[in-house]
Parts: sequence; structure tokens; C-alpha cells
Amino acid sequence: MNITIISVGKLKEKYLKQAIDEYSKRLSRYCKLEIIELPDEKTPDNAS
Repeated sequence: MNITIISVGKLKEKYLKQAIDEYSKRLSRYCKLEIIELPDEKTPDNAS
């Protein structure tokens, strides 16, 4: 089984990054886990 998690923006909180690492380690026994972090984009000033 493959699980892909896509997130937008970087995690700034250290405790969240540690939690993701811990769950990745636990899940790696049962499936292939891939985490993709996309860069955050600024919203244009003229957005509605």
C-alpha cells in the first residue's frame, strides 16, 4: 500500500515535525509513506 501526503507550506512548529517523523516511522512497517511539501505562494493583491 502507498500513502502520499501533500502539504502546502513548510511546518514551522518543531513539535509537529517530530510528530510527523514518529508516525512515518510507525507506518513504514506497513506501507510506503511519501510526504511532499509544496512551497507556499502569496495571494495576489487583486484576488477576489
